[in-house]
Formats: sequence, C-alpha cells, structure tokens
Amino acid sequence: MSAQTVTLAARAYWMADVADIGYSQPNRLDIARTRGITARGFQAEADCSSLALEAARQAGLPTGNASYTGDMRAGLEAAGWTAIPYAQTGGNAANLYTGDLVLSEAASGGVGHVAVYIGDDRLAEAWIDATGDIGGSAWGDGPGDDNAGETRVINFYAHPYTVSGRWTHVLRPPATDTTTTAAPAATTPTQRKDTTMFGITYFSTRYGTTGYALITEAAGAYALDRVGAQVYNDVLPGGFTEVPEHHADMLIREAWERFNRVTAAPAAETRVDIDAATASILDAVKDGAK
Repeated sequence: MSAQTVTLAARAYWMADVADIGYSQPNRLDIARTRGITARGFQAEADCSSLALEAARQAGLPTGNASYTGDMRAGLEAAGWTAIPYAQTGGNAANLYTGDLVLSEAASGGVGHVAVYIGDDRLAEAWIDATGDIGGSAWGDGPGDDNAGETRVINFYAHPYTVSGRWTHVLRPPATDTTTTAAPAATTPTQRKDTTMFGITYFSTRYGTTGYALITEAAGAYALDRVGAQVYNDVLPGGFTEVPEHHADMLIREAWERFNRVTAAPAAETRVDIDAATASILDAVKDGAK
C-alpha cells in the first residue's frame, strides 16, 4: 500500500459518501470538477468507470488510455497496473488491497461495472440513477444523488456482483506491492500510520471556529471535521499541530503545489487550481461555524 493508493481510496470514499455525486452516463465526465474539492455535499455526476478512474487520477496514479469498463483492463495494464483474475482472490476481501479496482468486464463474462475497494470490506461505486436508469440529469433525473444510492459505499460481501460471482478481475495500482495476491488485513484510509502526512488545527477568523486539515506529501490537502481529526490524531505519529490561520493557508497551498509537481509528468490533466483547492479546504470549516 502507498500514499497514492490510500488517496485513491479516500477520494473514492469522498465521491461516493461525502459529496453529492449523482449517476449519469451522458454526463459521466462531470466528475472531473471535483479536483481539489473536499467539501461535503459538492454536486457532480459520474458513472462507475469515470468515478474510479478520476479517483485514481486525483491520487496521481497513471490511467493511460483507459476510459470505460470495456477498455479499462487493457488501458490500465499498459499504464503499469496489474490485472489479477478475480478467481485468485477466492472471493475473499482479505486478498484485496485498499485502492484496488474490482472489475466486472463484459467481454470476460461480467456485466460492465467497476468499484473501488476502500478497505474494511467496503466498495465505493457509482451504481445507477434514482429512476433506475443511466441518464441522470440528462434524462430528467436530478443532478445529484437523489436517493442516497446513485453513488454509495457498500459491503463487499453484500454487493450483488460478489453474491452472484460476476466480478472478473482485480486491477491493482502500480504503487502497490504486487508480489503476492494475498494482502494484509484490510485497512481504511483513516487507520494507517503514515509519516508522509500530518494534521494541523487552526482558528478560522472568517468563520469563528476551529478548522482541521490533513496535509500530505504528494496528494494535496484535505479538510476534516472534528471527528475525523480525532481519528487521524490517534494514528498519525505526530498527532495534530496548532498553527496560525495564515500558516494553515501556506501549508495547504504548498501541499497542492507538491501535488501538481508530482502529477505534472505522468498525468498533467490532474493538475489542480491551487487557489481554488486551498479556498475549498479553508471554507470547509463554515459547516461547523455557529
């Protein structure tokens, strides 16, 4: 597991559970608007493959020419990913790594679907729009997640394609150790001690409340609520450091500058607007302001 695969899982979780992402195939590329965004309830649309691929790109992982479930396996393999036949996992989540893409490839007997394994026996995915169709707002459905199920986090063992045996492959990112198909016990993005990230807390004079942010070495910065900050405080070696508000602005901005430098060569399209990304994190504290 690497910082990039943890970030992939964290972004997929945010898209499927924290933001307000609706399902739409016609508007599937709208998910790219989430780059640099961490606020709860941000509204956009995606389908299963665009959500998974965008989460990978935002983590700084190469995705090559992969564009949908039909060319995803070949495209990601060409970009350095490893394709593992699903049968080798034994249908056991203990053999999945956080950040794996679990694919049901139509050409291999599946149905044309992909989900992101985010650890702790959970999958994050874009499933179907609220009308049971694929059009989303392009066909009259709302632009967000209208039934809290268009995008979702679901238990791996409860997923209909796990139950029915329709998964065909596991696509493992190149940053993950692929020397064995057996993974250590699965962890969530908030359960891993990692010296490549640290937490800060600061007082927002604009909103009159305390803000929390996670600063990473190469994957940008992320706003946290108080509960999320407590979880990270328990697992980060250095815990959280209190800094002045202008220092928080600088640290967040520098985190996104490092992200842009890291992704510039392999994935230039993932570069974020640093001003917008920094403002998004600093503005996230308004949800807790009274």
